[in-house]
Parts: sequence; structure tokens; C-alpha cells
Amino acid sequence: MNIFCTGNPQKKSIAQSLGCDHASLSSGWNFHNIESLDRLRDLIVEYNVFVNCSYIGPGVQLNLLNLVIDSWQEKDIKGHIINIGTTLENNPDDSQYCQDKLKLRERSLELSNETGLTGIKTTHIILGGINDGKIENSDKVSTDAISSTIHWAVAQEFRVPLIQLDGVK
Repeated sequence: MNIFCTGNPQKKSIAQSLGCDHASLSSGWNFHNIESLDRLRDLIVEYNVFVNCSYIGPGVQLNLLNLVIDSWQEKDIKGHIINIGTTLENNPDDSQYCQDKLKLRERSLELSNETGLTGIKTTHIILGGINDGKIENSDKVSTDAISSTIHWAVAQEFRVPLIQLDGVK
């Protein structure tokens, strides 16, 4: 399993817990510009797992998902994409963030249904918050639990289209 993840491993995050190669602003990636998108298109074919977890701005996660799908299909790579959502998408308000996460889930589930055609699995993980080490988030899901869930989903022979993890309430 060769994992590439969006996110900053210098903070308590999914990227840090996975301990994998990553893309973040702090490491010189900016998915608002074409150079970073072209760089990802060239690089992602060296990986078979992509964890799409960072909300960078409107439409960016969906663009990254589509870019990886296209790149892998071109090279006939049978990989697995993990998209990270939020429980806010279950009751979306009018915010761009909620709408984007909902669109990401819808596209992820659509692609999961096409696994037999593409050979690419997708899993959408809905999180009820991340324990990032701050006291106010101590009842949220730990990054280690999220990392373990990602590893579990990727290891399955069957499709795992949707997972929801909530912290202790």
C-alpha cells in the first residue's frame, strides 16, 4: 500500500497519523494553481491509495478526486481513494463548505458504483470531528482511529463505499 494524502503532517492530523507522503501548503503545494495540479497528475500514478482529506477551498477536493480518477484510469491503476467528509453534510446548510462536502460524498458514491468498470475503489468517510489535540476536541475521533479505519477499508477485497465515525457525545 503506497499512500499519498492531502494535509499537513506537522500538525495533529490524518496526514500525520498515516505517516505517508503528503501535499500541503507548508510543503509547497497549492491546489489553487495549475502547477500543483499538474505536479499531482504526474506524481499520483506512483501511488495506489489517495486520501483526499483537506478542505482547501470551494470545489478543490472534488477537483482532486476527479484528477486522480482520470490519472489512474489513463494508466490502468487499480487504486483506492478515501474521501474525508463531515457530519455537517448530513444536514447541509447553505455554506460553501457543507455543499462542497456533500458534492464530494455524492461523487464518491457514484464512483464506488463504477468500481467494476474502473477497478478504482472509493470510500467516503464522514467524520463527526477530529481530535486534533485541543481540549475542546477531546471527545472527537482520534487521528489514529481514522488512520486505522483507512487502512482497514483499503485492505478489504469488497467495496466499502461509506463509513461514518463519530466521537463520544
